[in-house]
Amino acid sequence: MATPPTGIVFTPEERLARRQLMLRDAISLLTLFLITAVIFVLTLFLFRSFTNHRQELGARWKARGEAALREGHPEVAIDDLRSALAYVPDRATEIELATALADAGKTQEAMVYFTTLWESAPGDGTINLQLARLAAKEGNEAQAILHYQSALDGTWQGNGYDRRREVRLEMARYLISRREYNPARTQLLIAAGNAPDDPAIKLEIAGLLEQANAPQDALGIYRSVAARRDSPVAAPEGAGRTAFALGMYRLADDYLSRVLASPLAAGLPENEKTTDRDMEDTSFHILLLYPAFDLPPGKRAERVLSLTKIARQRLTSCSGSSPSAPPRLAGLVSRWSQVSTQLTLHDLEQQPDLEQTIVQLAYDTETITAQVCGEPAGDDALLLRIARNPSAMEQE
Repeated sequence: MATPPTGIVFTPEERLARRQLMLRDAISLLTLFLITAVIFVLTLFLFRSFTNHRQELGARWKARGEAALREGHPEVAIDDLRSALAYVPDRATEIELATALADAGKTQEAMVYFTTLWESAPGDGTINLQLARLAAKEGNEAQAILHYQSALDGTWQGNGYDRRREVRLEMARYLISRREYNPARTQLLIAAGNAPDDPAIKLEIAGLLEQANAPQDALGIYRSVAARRDSPVAAPEGAGRTAFALGMYRLADDYLSRVLASPLAAGLPENEKTTDRDMEDTSFHILLLYPAFDLPPGKRAERVLSLTKIARQRLTSCSGSSPSAPPRLAGLVSRWSQVSTQLTLHDLEQQPDLEQTIVQLAYDTETITAQVCGEPAGDDALLLRIARNPSAMEQE
């Protein structure tokens, strides 16, 4: 309202009218302010309500998608997770959607999705693991190994220590499937060195080492677990099995007889127990045949004479079945001709060098006749097992 000119005097009525006008203006301004405040509060309330509703819908669709993934229905999960993303864009949900695409066999679409995610987070362990799996499925070994290694070096949500071990074991399985045994063994030995003191994890690694053609490494793990109090039966069984594969029949007999005598063996599958019995029986009979160095001289001489008889008969049988004796058989015949057919225990006890020469000749006979005439049976088969790795017989 304009200021009245100087010198003008208002009447009481005019002053009252001015006050009433100012009051009305103030009330109008206050009313506008209150209306604006109410509208703001209502808008904020509606916005938050809408946002919360979107969050609830997103969480609901995401939960449904995750449940479908767990239950093995990736096609259903794809639709649910896409609905979740429409309400609440979220990186974790994007990763789950890409995983569902991969599980549903939509490899190319999943690869594009994960590659896009990888470009924004190349150090993410989960994304690299999924890319490794997709590359493995596509037969791209170089890319698979690259992403497996990146997953090992990457960042993980939660317990990264356990996740990295799981990735390393998965990588080892992949290498084994590709017959890349040496790099698989390397990964498994790293995993074994970093593994917690958990028998289940150690036995899993030992089993993979067997698959990676590393029975010696597997044996060491099996034996360490078997030495624990109340160790699972899989530990001595694995030790016996790997010792048998390595030709360490004394050790194999010890562990396998322990397994078969254990009450826990009742829980083993019948075919597994049968295999264990066969290995234990073979080991036992090999030990009866083997001329061990720690035997009394007389007993060792008896076994050497027995080997002499077995090997001579095998050579005669193999030579007779061949139309023309190969040079290798002729060489064996010549070597045996230098061994007296009238050997006695006393001769062998008095001549340790002769004893060792005959033992080696028996081993050579079984090895060469197996190459010429095929795998033998009976005592010859047992003697051939010894001949293939005689030094392992003395190992414990």
